[in-house]
Amino acid sequence: MNQAELVRPLKRSRRHWWLVIVWLMVLALMSTQLFTFGRTWVFVGNLLHIIFPAGVSGSTQALIHLIIRKTAHFGAYTIFFLVLVSGPLRGRPYWALLVCLALASADETHQIFVPGRTASIYDVAIDFSGAIFGRFLYFGISSR
Repeated sequence: MNQAELVRPLKRSRRHWWLVIVWLMVLALMSTQLFTFGRTWVFVGNLLHIIFPAGVSGSTQALIHLIIRKTAHFGAYTIFFLVLVSGPLRGRPYWALLVCLALASADETHQIFVPGRTASIYDVAIDFSGAIFGRFLYFGISSR
């Protein structure tokens, strides 16, 4: 076996990790004070004002904001699962699910110590549900 044959698998495996690292950075950023309820409200409130110029009730605005935030949890972990299972954990979807669950738990634990953020077991459940949805998506795509 020559040196080129030994290096090729190493380069291929490194190539799979860069997207995982980028997505971990996105998830870490989403766990900071930048994404507190109050800060995301500024964006959502302005968006609602553009979509509904006549206005909507405060309770409807709060509900829409909550749905957007929880959808972000779900979607972020759907993407994280797909990144893992199409990269470094190819062919090991249950390991990818375990990694998603561990990271969701660690992320919510981290938020206990971030001012303006709260930890919630429900968010872990939403995150893991997103990963499971990613599993179904991957299963449907890969079985073709």
